[in-house]
Amino acid sequence: MIAGVVLAAGFGTRMGSPKALLSIDGEPALGRIVRRFLTAGIHRPVVVLGHRHEDIEAQLDLVDCRVVVNPDPSRGLSSSVRLGLASIEPSATGALVVPVDMPAISVATIRAVYAAGRTGARIAAPVFGGRRGFPVYLARSCFAELERSLSGDRGARDYLVAHPADLVTVEVDDPGCVLDIDTPEDLERLRACERRVPCDTSA
Repeated sequence: MIAGVVLAAGFGTRMGSPKALLSIDGEPALGRIVRRFLTAGIHRPVVVLGHRHEDIEAQLDLVDCRVVVNPDPSRGLSSSVRLGLASIEPSATGALVVPVDMPAISVATIRAVYAAGRTGARIAAPVFGGRRGFPVYLARSCFAELERSLSGDRGARDYLVAHPADLVTVEVDDPGCVLDIDTPEDLERLRACERRVPCDTSA
């Protein structure tokens, strides 16, 4: 099996509020990502919470997830990646990882990257318009070296750059896989994108 990891522990400083609770077409960002993971066949995704985790858990139905809390999210994204990967089922052969600020990723994209992992990729990621996006698949055989490379807020970026031969890119017709929301302006841009062309037609 392949696990899912959703990183939602950050402070949302530039946004001014927790990204997990941002409304996208009437649905909280975290709830939308979880729903799409479940629809794509990712069972009991790990959700890493941190800042204001009590509020998030009170407002969202996360019963189908494994919720873990980063006790010190100020250590950066890398600490949440470590915690998320350490929390997946022992039987999982790898994990699809996505930050909560990518709530427009389509079910079709999740399935495409999942398929790349199932067919032997050590690392896989979607590409739209020449840009690499999310979710990123990491085989379990990558975890130990990845964790040694993690620091601050950089997540798995350095590890991917250092292993280009292992990376399988999956071309997708999904602008949502490269649309992140760090600021209120980003959020409005995402909403405008979805008004023009829905970023997911399969959920």
